[in-house]
Amino acid sequence: MPTTTGMKGGGYYDANSREQRSASQIFLPWLEAAIADLPEPPPHQQSWNLLDIGSSEGANAIYTTERLITALRENSDLPIWALFDDLPTNDFNQMFLNLFPTGKSVIPANDVYTAAIGGSAFGRLVPPASLHVATTFNAIGFFETRPIAVLPGFILPMRPNPQAPREGVQVSEDELIPFQKQAHQDLCHFYRARAAELAPGGKLLVQIFGRNETHSTGHGICDVLSDALLDFVEADMLPRFFYENFIFPASYRNTAELIAPIESERELASAFRIEQVEARDVPVPFNDAFTANEDRAAWAKSYTGFLRAFTEPVLAAALPDGLPQENTIEKIYHRIDRLLQDYPDRYEFHFISIATLLTRL
Repeated sequence: MPTTTGMKGGGYYDANSREQRSASQIFLPWLEAAIADLPEPPPHQQSWNLLDIGSSEGANAIYTTERLITALRENSDLPIWALFDDLPTNDFNQMFLNLFPTGKSVIPANDVYTAAIGGSAFGRLVPPASLHVATTFNAIGFFETRPIAVLPGFILPMRPNPQAPREGVQVSEDELIPFQKQAHQDLCHFYRARAAELAPGGKLLVQIFGRNETHSTGHGICDVLSDALLDFVEADMLPRFFYENFIFPASYRNTAELIAPIESERELASAFRIEQVEARDVPVPFNDAFTANEDRAAWAKSYTGFLRAFTEPVLAAALPDGLPQENTIEKIYHRIDRLLQDYPDRYEFHFISIATLLTRL
């Protein structure tokens, strides 16, 4: 079973994902420049085929795809297949509303055809050697499956943020080992699937949330979620066993870990050439607004919406049945909003975006 059913639907993710777009679009120029070097599709294909993996409700994915189509159209008039993938539980209705808001495609280029695919990023999604460009933004930071392991002292498989200490919140290096192995295995599965799908010369742009030498994207967001849950435990509104068993299923890799499978696995080393790899501390729109206006309430509201867009489905699925109070989810995110307003320095957030551009050999 996948570790998540997808993002919060009904347009919520689209409305609260400016930060994800900021983290992904900074690397798009790599791919836009590389498209000029793509080999022409063979006569039997007669189209360029693009696939975005982990498209969610589509607003960010459509924006990305439009930019890539513009780059393709500078050199070719061939028809284009633009494919959008996410888990079968994704809100594809919202995606199609974004693609055809008035019954006509929002993509202005001629001879462009769109389709959606329901499937895991860690498996095959299209026929062999059929893709020319594949992209994924943030999606494969989530585990394919949850390791059979526990972290009773924290909700995330990483060392807790030293800038936000709390008594009893701790993770040992040994506890992290199964999660590190899982994260490497997940990337191997992802890269093998893309190696099978990409035509020779095809391009793969992989971007995910991660960490650098000084910050992790997990700091701040998981500190405030952890604190809110512990506050509920201490108030007898959640059982202690829930916190001890709840794990947010994400891996915050560095750039070395992102390309490790390409460098260490023989079949992947012979399948891909690494063109670029980099980590950047990217602008965060709600942080920029806070710097400009110093409005804590507005900052906390935007921060909470951003956090809720990708954590609520995981949290809601994990909550035990028969809780003594109603609207537990609403109360948890209300508590998060309050914590952010009261302690903005404790929950300082940096979006560390890591990416690599690969060429299929």
